[in-house]
Amino acid sequence: MLSQAKVNIELDTESIKEYIQQKIDEQVSESLLLVDVDILCKKCSMSRRFLEEEFLNDPRFKLIEKRKVRKRFYYWEEAKKVIDEIIAEW
Repeated sequence: MLSQAKVNIELDTESIKEYIQQKIDEQVSESLLLVDVDILCKKCSMSRRFLEEEFLNDPRFKLIEKRKVRKRFYYWEEAKKVIDEIIAEW
């Protein structure tokens, strides 16, 4: 007769939630074409004021800006590259 073994598994629910959120964000990120200032704030975890001062007034960001009436849009992939460039200079 075989002996029985007990296996206890403890899950870190916070880590699981973070992992799932990260994967969802990656999928959404891949499907984004244009983003506005509000979405940039959320994606970068930055306040609107900080984003305006540090990024959106930069000439590189002005080059990729698309305007419609008073609304500003940016191609997501280009915006990520410009953000990376600016952060690399810090």
